[in-house]
Amino acid sequence: MIDPAIISAAASAVSAVAASVAAVGIWHGIRAMVRANTDRGATMERTAAADERRHTEAMAAGERRHTEAMAVDERRHTEAMTADERRHIEAMAALADQRRALEALIARTAPAPPGRRNRPLPR
Repeated sequence: MIDPAIISAAASAVSAVAASVAAVGIWHGIRAMVRANTDRGATMERTAAADERRHTEAMAAGERRHTEAMAVDERRHTEAMTADERRHIEAMAALADQRRALEALIARTAPAPPGRRNRPLPR
C-alpha cells in the first residue's frame, strides 16, 4: 500500500500547483484589465480631444454664419430705412403740393367775409 505521508505530500504538491496556476491566471487577468483600462483611457482622451475640436469648429462656423446673417440683415435694414425715408419725403412733398393747391383754390373761389381780411391758413 501507498504510504499516507506520500499521498499527503502529493496532495499538497497538487494543491500548490493548482494554487500557482490560479495565481498566474489571476495575475494575467489583472494585467489584462490594467492594460484595457489604460487603452480605454487613451481612447477616451483622443475622443474627448476630437469632440472638443469638433465643438470648437462648429462654434466658429456658427459664429461665421451669425456674422454673415447679421451683415445681410443690417444691409436689408439700411435699404428698407432708405426706401422708407424716400417714400416719406415724397409723401410730404405731395402733401405740400396738395396744400398749396387747396390754398390756391380757396383763395380763388372763396370771397373774403365782409369786414374781415382773408388770412392765410395756418401752417
